[in-house]
Amino acid sequence: MSASYRVEESAPAGLRATLELRLLETAARYLYVNSLPLPFVIIGLCVILWHWYPLGSLIVWAAFALVSWLVLGALLHRFLHDSARLRDRRQWIARLAVSLFVATCALVSAAIFFWAPGDRMNNVLLYVYVAAGMASAAGQSAPCRTLAAANLLPYGATFLGLSLWHERFPFSLGFAALEFIYFGLIVMYARAVHQLAYEMLLLREEKRSLIGRLEAALADATAARKRAETASRAKSQFLANMSHELRTPLNAVLGFAEVIRDRLFGDDAILRYAEYAANIHASGSHLLGLINDVLDLSKIEAGKLELTPERFDLAQDLGEALRFVEPQAARKNVELVREIPESLDVFADKRALRQIAVNLLANAVKFTPDGGAVTLSLREDANGDVTLAVSDTGVGIRPEDMGRVLETFGQGRHDVTPPDEHGTGLGLAIVKSLIEAHGGRIGIESKLGEGTTVTVTLPQTQVHMAA
Repeated sequence: MSASYRVEESAPAGLRATLELRLLETAARYLYVNSLPLPFVIIGLCVILWHWYPLGSLIVWAAFALVSWLVLGALLHRFLHDSARLRDRRQWIARLAVSLFVATCALVSAAIFFWAPGDRMNNVLLYVYVAAGMASAAGQSAPCRTLAAANLLPYGATFLGLSLWHERFPFSLGFAALEFIYFGLIVMYARAVHQLAYEMLLLREEKRSLIGRLEAALADATAARKRAETASRAKSQFLANMSHELRTPLNAVLGFAEVIRDRLFGDDAILRYAEYAANIHASGSHLLGLINDVLDLSKIEAGKLELTPERFDLAQDLGEALRFVEPQAARKNVELVREIPESLDVFADKRALRQIAVNLLANAVKFTPDGGAVTLSLREDANGDVTLAVSDTGVGIRPEDMGRVLETFGQGRHDVTPPDEHGTGLGLAIVKSLIEAHGGRIGIESKLGEGTTVTVTLPQTQVHMAA
C-alpha cells in the first residue's frame, strides 16, 4: 500500500472527511466539464456507425445515452452547489456512482449493439472507442476511487468481452491478455492520479490549517500586545496619579506637623493645633485607604483574596459608609440621599461589602459637581437577590470608557474633573473583584453630563432576611 493511502487512513476523522469531499468535488468537476462536449461525440459516432446500422436504432441508442448523461450532469451540478455536501457526502457518492455507472453502460453499449462481425473497420473503430473512453474515464473520475470504479468497470468488462466473445481462439486469448494488460495500466494510471490529487489536496488543507493557525496566533499576539500597551499606559497613568495622591496628603501631614512641632502660633493656640492634628489624622486616613486599596488589589491579582462571610445588618453598615464620605460631600455641597430599609441581613464578608459601598460613594461624590446629589439605595429583589445601587448627578461616563473604568488602573475622562479629583483608577476594579468573589455582578448605566448609576447585586444564596 502506498504512503498516501496510509496517510489517508491515519488522518484525523475531520480531515479525512474534508479530503474525501475535496476528492469527490475534484472528480465531479472533471466529469461535469468533460460531459459538455459529449453530445458531439455521440452524434459523431452515430454518423460513422450509420455506415453499418440503420439510423433508427442509432437514434434510440443516442437518446438513451444522452438522457443518462444529462441526468448525471444534473446530479453533478446539484452536488457542486449543495451547501450541505460535506455532511451528506456518503449519500452523494452513492448517488453519483450509480448514475455514472448507468451513463457509462449507456455509452459503452454502442460497442455491443453495433458490432459488425467480420468487419475489421467496424471492429477496430469500436475497440478504439472503448479503449479511448476507458482512458478518458480514468482521468476524469480517478480522484474519487468509488466513482473511478463505477466508471471503469463497464469499460473493462466490455473491452475484455469483445475479444473473448467475437474473436476466434487462440487469437481471442492473446488479444484478451493484451486488453487485460491495458486495463491494468489504466487502473494504475487512475491510482496514480488519485494519489497525486490526494497529496495535493492534503497539502492544500494543511496549508489552510497552518495559515489559520498563524492568523489566529497573529491575532492573539496583536491582542496581547494591545493589552500590554494598554496595561503599560494604564500603569504609567496610575503611577502618575498615585504620586499625586500620595504627595498631597503627605505634604499636608508634614506641613501641619511642622506647624505643631515649631509652635508657630505660640503655646496657647491649642484649638488651632487641634484642628491641624485633625487634618493630619484625615490625611493619614486617606493614605491608609490608598495603601489598603493597593494591598487589596495585589491580593486579588495574586488570587489570595480570602473572604470571611458572616451574618450582619447591611442596612446599618451602609449608614456607616455614608458617614465616611459625609465630610467630602459637605465640602462640595453634595446632598447624600438614603433609600435604605431599616434592616436587611445578609451573609457575606462585612469588610468587603463596606469597602464596596465606600468606593462607590467616594467615586460618586468625587465626580459630582457642587450642588449635586448622590443617592444610595438598597433593596431586595423578588427572587431574593439584594441590590445595592449608587446614583449620582455627576459628569457621567463616555460610552468608549464604559469598559475601561472596570479595569485595573482604568479611568474615564479627566477633562471634566478638577486635577485633585482624578484618583488612582482602582475603586471600581476592586468593587468588581469583590462582588464577583461573592458570586455577584456589577452593572453600570451612565449618560454623559447627567450622571451615573452603579449597581452591585448579591445573589440570593447569600441573603438571609432579618426576622
